[in-house]
Amino acid sequence: LYHVQLNKEDADKNVVTKIDLVPADEGSKEIGTMRSPRFSADGKQLAFLATRDIATHGTCSFLCVTDWATKKTTAVIPIKNEPDAVAGDVGTRFNGLFIGSLGKRAWSPDGKYIYVVTQVGSRQVWKYVEVATQRLVSPQYVEGGDVAIESVLDRDGDSFLVSVSSPTRPPSVFLVQINPVTGKYVYPPIAIEDQKDASHYLKTWEVYSIPTSVSDVPAASNKLPEPPAVLKEVLIPSVTSTSDYEATVMLPSSEPPANGYPVILELHGGPHGNSPVMYRSMCEFWAALGFAIVTVNYRGSTGFGIKALESLV
Repeated sequence: LYHVQLNKEDADKNVVTKIDLVPADEGSKEIGTMRSPRFSADGKQLAFLATRDIATHGTCSFLCVTDWATKKTTAVIPIKNEPDAVAGDVGTRFNGLFIGSLGKRAWSPDGKYIYVVTQVGSRQVWKYVEVATQRLVSPQYVEGGDVAIESVLDRDGDSFLVSVSSPTRPPSVFLVQINPVTGKYVYPPIAIEDQKDASHYLKTWEVYSIPTSVSDVPAASNKLPEPPAVLKEVLIPSVTSTSDYEATVMLPSSEPPANGYPVILELHGGPHGNSPVMYRSMCEFWAALGFAIVTVNYRGSTGFGIKALESLV
């Protein structure tokens, strides 16, 4: 990161200074690249996204905050190696920070919180972190535990304009107000434009977790060959992940044929990409033709921790 002191009268006299950060924790010592700086409203704190020194495409980032006066820097959201092994409400899970940039109004007005949107497996949701305690908060979502996509369009104080979507719900807009301490609603959501059940040809959808264990004994014993000795010093160490991957299954509203629906299997154009559980007109078209659709976020997809992503480097 660089700091530019602008001279309004003569641009040739602008002063560019490299910012020398002072790591204050172990996470901040791993900073290799930095992007998307955002000052708090009072100008006393600088938030930015960072990655480790070897930044793979679409990699998991961590969120850092620098005290502008002292340049002491802490990682308030660390890199996540593997997804949380928890059952229950998917809205409370966190698989790492997969985000290209921070919003222009990422900070709360009082400088206590930073808001982010990230991928949680096949889903995409917004969360926020309390800077002083590094407590990550999963707010209440319009669809609750059935959330698919919910992102922030705009914010004013503790009021948020959010976009809600799923394979059977075209983007809908709601106004919500939350208590930042708890993440709970102050008032019930107000629908600005609700398109729930607007899909005519898609009936249901569900995200399935697929274990990565290999049941085929010959395949399990087919180990990768050792790299040539001459390359060992220049190759990145291989990474493996034990986390599940996910498949989203969408069924048409038409009656199933006697031998079941024909299936379209769609793989996203990764690796290091993601097929989110959002509304897509193409899937609506396929469902109108009587097809079931399966989209797979295979190993190497974003949203499943850094190890799953880097296993395909």
